[in-house]
Amino acid sequence: MRENLAKRLATGEKILLDGGTGSEIQRRGVGVSRGYDAKGNIGPWSSVANMTAPDVVRQVHSDYLVQGADIVTTNTFYGSRSRMSVAGLQDRWEEYNQRAVGLALDARDAINPRAHVVGGIAPSPGPVDSYDDLRAHSELLADEGVDGMLTEYLGTVEKVRQAVRAAAPTGLPLLIGLCHFTPDGRLSADGGSMEQVVEAITDEDVRVDAILLMCSRPEQISQTLPHLRKAFGGPIGAYANIGYVGSEDATGDDPARELRAFDIGENTPAHYADFGKEWLDMGAQIIGGCCATTPDHIAALRPVVKGA
Repeated sequence: MRENLAKRLATGEKILLDGGTGSEIQRRGVGVSRGYDAKGNIGPWSSVANMTAPDVVRQVHSDYLVQGADIVTTNTFYGSRSRMSVAGLQDRWEEYNQRAVGLALDARDAINPRAHVVGGIAPSPGPVDSYDDLRAHSELLADEGVDGMLTEYLGTVEKVRQAVRAAAPTGLPLLIGLCHFTPDGRLSADGGSMEQVVEAITDEDVRVDAILLMCSRPEQISQTLPHLRKAFGGPIGAYANIGYVGSEDATGDDPARELRAFDIGENTPAHYADFGKEWLDMGAQIIGGCCATTPDHIAALRPVVKGA
């Protein structure tokens, strides 16, 4: 029987998160840049693969589970109605998300029924109010049967407010992912401190089961994690971007000319596992990988996080 994710966290259990999903789908030859336009508006990214390459999406989830991931994240990062509209898919956004949850649940149920599927959602870019988008997205994923919500790519205190306010009504365990940091441990987009992030959550009067640092270089996460640990008494975690960088010749719809390219440098699985050890020593309880990390990176983290 699958235990509630929040209860597992409350006991202090170390949790292994999956690695990059969208980047791994791209690595396997699936075009994921549909919908990027000349103005730089970001569309559905890898969410299109839920319909164009469902077998690949399912296999990515499966491969992370085989390597020991306790949590896999639905391929819905930019699957909201507004994101899908950039690619002209707004009338089918629910179908794409329903398929995404089904693929993740199928993989989980076949490989490790004790593992959790969390619904991944992310806000609109810039100063746009994302609340309505996030609320509808989180409700849909909850209705489809995810075990928790992961609100990702929160780069300002206001985005944190919008995200937790939108996702909390599902009643599911809630994890939030903060991104992009200054050397002194603040959100680089607005200068918000980790204390201000926690204050925003408190002001919204919602329960957040874990705060994670994400989609930033491992070194940035190492700099920021102690500040988060000081500000927040609950479970914390980390999953880094190890080298998924902008591609100068991206066009938007040509799968041979993707928006992003891979440049992991020294961030091999073994080197990344060393960061995992460092983050555990800093108090992290959930560790996984973000963009460009692979099942091999999660395999290298498994003995570090799980102790076996």
